[in-house]
Amino acid sequence: MSTGPHRIEIAGVAGAGKSTLTRTLRHRYAGCRVADSLHTRVPAHWPYVAHSIPRLLPIIARPVRNRPLLSWDELKFAIYVSEWIRFLRASREYRYGVTILDQGPIFALACLLWGQKPITRSERFQAWVKEMVERWSLELDAIVWLAAPDHALLERINHRDQTHEAKGKSRQEGHELIESHRQAYGQLFELIDRLGRPRVLRFDTNTMSPVEIAGELAEIFEGRGRGS
Repeated sequence: MSTGPHRIEIAGVAGAGKSTLTRTLRHRYAGCRVADSLHTRVPAHWPYVAHSIPRLLPIIARPVRNRPLLSWDELKFAIYVSEWIRFLRASREYRYGVTILDQGPIFALACLLWGQKPITRSERFQAWVKEMVERWSLELDAIVWLAAPDHALLERINHRDQTHEAKGKSRQEGHELIESHRQAYGQLFELIDRLGRPRVLRFDTNTMSPVEIAGELAEIFEGRGRGS
């Protein structure tokens, strides 16, 4: 296998087990690392933010029927998707072995889409989403998609410390929120399917433990992680 960098995104709706699997992979495979993210408050990352603005302005500058465009958090997701690959390429530690992208570019794009703001339905925005998926499809070796039944997802969301918009909601409201998030991912996976890359590895975390899933990924993390 190639000795170059290999990037794996862990994706899934809230409660699917992304962070738990990421921790399991990091502890099990010595050759893998979890990528740091871009941080708009870190001065060293400001050049990436500045570099993204000229490309993002044509997408977000025009109001849509006088409605809000993107919130600051959503704009950060757009910057993240646009610039994170430049950050990873510039960092020596991510130039070899296997790097895990937890809450990676596909997650960030899904976050932008599931808000269902008018701007996200514009032709400009949809063209940008398509461009970003095409770009990242060449950078990711695989996407590990984690899924679970809605009742399991809601139970996990309600019993963990992290805040989430579905936390404490009625069962119907929770199901609707999860489905909207799942549909946003579905739009992105349609684009990925058309491109034929990267490969998507699907696991049900309601029937498989993180350790079992990590074992299924041994080929990636033991083989490519050693550069064999």
